[in-house]
Amino acid sequence: MSTMHVEQGTLEQSYRRLVRWYPGRWRHQNEDALIGTLLDVAESEGRNRPRRSEVFDLAANGISTRVAAVLSAAARDRAASFALGTGLAWSLVYFVVQDWMPWNPKAHNYALNPMGPFNSPGVIVTALWVLAGVFVLFGSHLPARLSALASSVVAIVLLAVQASSSGDYTVVYPSPDRVTFVLLVGLGLIAAVGTPRRHWTTLLTAGGWGLALTAGLLHMHGRDMTSIPLAAGLPSWYDFFNRYLWSGGLLTTGVVWILVSALLATAVVSRWRGHRASAAALVVSVMPWVAATVTNSMLIHAVGASSIVINLVMAATWIALATAALTLHPKPFANGDAHGTPNPA
Repeated sequence: MSTMHVEQGTLEQSYRRLVRWYPGRWRHQNEDALIGTLLDVAESEGRNRPRRSEVFDLAANGISTRVAAVLSAAARDRAASFALGTGLAWSLVYFVVQDWMPWNPKAHNYALNPMGPFNSPGVIVTALWVLAGVFVLFGSHLPARLSALASSVVAIVLLAVQASSSGDYTVVYPSPDRVTFVLLVGLGLIAAVGTPRRHWTTLLTAGGWGLALTAGLLHMHGRDMTSIPLAAGLPSWYDFFNRYLWSGGLLTTGVVWILVSALLATAVVSRWRGHRASAAALVVSVMPWVAATVTNSMLIHAVGASSIVINLVMAATWIALATAALTLHPKPFANGDAHGTPNPA
């Protein structure tokens, strides 16, 4: 056997190893054609090994194809629409009750990290969410995705550098509430990886969350009969989100655990009935809530044995349901078809 044939065989093996980044069904249909093209190009250039750019391109495109096999474009777009609406509402309500507090215009004088007339740089996160919403309404999808991504980056930076709210509520200053900002980071990433094309879905989601959050916070404030004076002489409801939502409020770890489990169970049923895109969109949509709930659990219970057990049980439950929602074989229909985008994996 000539040296040329040996080198050609070795090069082909290298390409076939790289093509393993792609899912099995895709390789069965396209591998030989792709390998042939790559070998022809390599031969014309006198190469006996893949170019570095080919290695990266094959890996990136293969991973992208695998992701698309599980999360179709339709699923990502639906999840992005809901994420944008949810993030827009949460950031706006957070801005009003934590960063602005118009009923207490002097509040920012006692803030640890004020930004102009506002209590913290969290206002930047809200501004980016609002900008993303405006872009979507005007059909500028790429700027909307970039703005949502930027909001996540800013939220991560603020989480890293800003002081956290006091756990005992004795001295509470406006600063990024860790659980809320973890939620906003996740929502921003989802809004960025899909294209929120459904304008009305985004608006209705934002409106629904805005009303629900406002009603919930007002309800909890009405029930709050205690008054814990703060060092700055401010009322005890200074830390709205942490106290009234996460830490012993409406969205405790147990409550969100049940809600997320119910949504993932709904995704399993949707997948079984053949609605692949809807099932995948539900799985993606609950991921920020999973991250926020785990964060909340660790903050409340600290890093102890009970916290580890709780998080492991939650994670096991959610992973099992999410896996079923993404891989369960759909129920056969009379025409032999299932709803949604076929899974090429």
